[in-house]
Amino acid sequence: MKIVNSLLILLPWYAFAAPVHVDVQGIRSSQGQIVLRVWDSSESYLKQPIFSKTVPVKNAANGELRISLSESLPAECAINVYHDINANGALDTNWFGIPKEPTGMSNNPKGN
Repeated sequence: MKIVNSLLILLPWYAFAAPVHVDVQGIRSSQGQIVLRVWDSSESYLKQPIFSKTVPVKNAANGELRISLSESLPAECAINVYHDINANGALDTNWFGIPKEPTGMSNNPKGN
């Protein structure tokens, strides 16, 4: 039994990580791409994601798209998804900084 416990300690923590699936719903346009970003701390949030993935919207079916991540993610992280309709690689905002393109966040927060 000691050998098994020792082997478990030596295995990297990500060896037990399961794939993560992010379901994006309410896609209203077949143009552009869906951009998914992951942050691991409040200090890096909206500055430098630890992971980013882009998926063409043409892969969506009935306004829904499942993005599967095989990469291991931290136990606590924030996930942001936006529909880059014009595929310019940036989240377009208005003069006040409010997004012009559809966005979504983990934990489904509501604005004021």
